[in-house]
Amino acid sequence: MLLGRPITAVVPARGGSKGLPGKNMLRLGRHSLLERAILLGKNCSRVDRVVVSTDDPKMHALAARHDVSAPSLRPAYLASDTARTSDVIRHLIDQADLAEGWILLLQPTSPLRTLADLDGLFKLIESTRASSATSVVAHEEPRPEKLLKLNNGKVEPYLGGGYEGPRQALPQPYALNGAFYLIDRDLFVKANSFLPPGTVGFVMPVERSVNVDTPVDWAILKAMVETGNWAVEEYD
Repeated sequence: MLLGRPITAVVPARGGSKGLPGKNMLRLGRHSLLERAILLGKNCSRVDRVVVSTDDPKMHALAARHDVSAPSLRPAYLASDTARTSDVIRHLIDQADLAEGWILLLQPTSPLRTLADLDGLFKLIESTRASSATSVVAHEEPRPEKLLKLNNGKVEPYLGGGYEGPRQALPQPYALNGAFYLIDRDLFVKANSFLPPGTVGFVMPVERSVNVDTPVDWAILKAMVETGNWAVEEYD
């Protein structure tokens, strides 16, 4: 529960991934990436329900073993490369009867987030009384003000104006890290977005902000975990 209303954790797990085939079922530590997202939700005492949306029969069966599967497989039109997560969630709201409270999006591709991170996200909502929040990580280099573009082969500032001073004089930029999206269910339906105006940012450290989308991401993740530089939270 959060501010007296239930929390539904939604885990979107599409079967087809061109960048890293089968990525949601890759194993890290004792569990696959999909199981890690499921177990994070199930091990959080404040999450009232976990639901997995997938078009893949194997992942649907895995979710069923954890008692968190959607009533049926996701339709094909919501499982393409161009399908938007917001459309998947709108479909799931009707399919799984997500009638009230909060929607917490837990993407399997962020396997290093922790229960403590999730608790911090909830505390941010409680302290700010915001209706939506998302996790972010500090972005160091290159700073947006220093990016360039080529116009007919000639170098120009990407944002216009240009900047050649020290980065320390620039405001700190942040990037979405994909670990958490949390929003009031009714606000999501109205805005059709997880990032409506007024969304607050929950800052996470670099070492828990990895997002697995490519073979390079996976190779770096495994190497950093195996060398002890990044930690993996295990669940029973």
